[in-house]
Amino acid sequence: MGKRRNRKERNVIKRYNSLTKFSSGLWFLAGAAVLAFGIYFREIFEIVFGVFGMIYSIANLKNKNYSQSSIKRVEMNKLSFIVVFIVVYSLVNPIGNIPLLFDLYKRDLILNGGLIDD
Repeated sequence: MGKRRNRKERNVIKRYNSLTKFSSGLWFLAGAAVLAFGIYFREIFEIVFGVFGMIYSIANLKNKNYSQSSIKRVEMNKLSFIVVFIVVYSLVNPIGNIPLLFDLYKRDLILNGGLIDD
């Protein structure tokens, strides 16, 4: 069987997964808003990145992490993605920056806020 986790580790994983669910909801709403602006103003980049935001939210919702090491690895590798898409969404539609800023906050909370101890 698997390694039995203590209560603190289970609470950390539950909290991270709940933050990820909230982040997925923000991604879906921001993607829908960017898509709506793209349809209304007939802008192809807003349509493309609105659909991307909605697809990313669904993919992010389906992924769950079950260990602290996988959470740390995912959050450490996510910074370049966040920086690139902050620039892209700043040029396309600033509404897309809302979930990115929350993901940046979540990353800071995970790595520097003491949620995961080294």
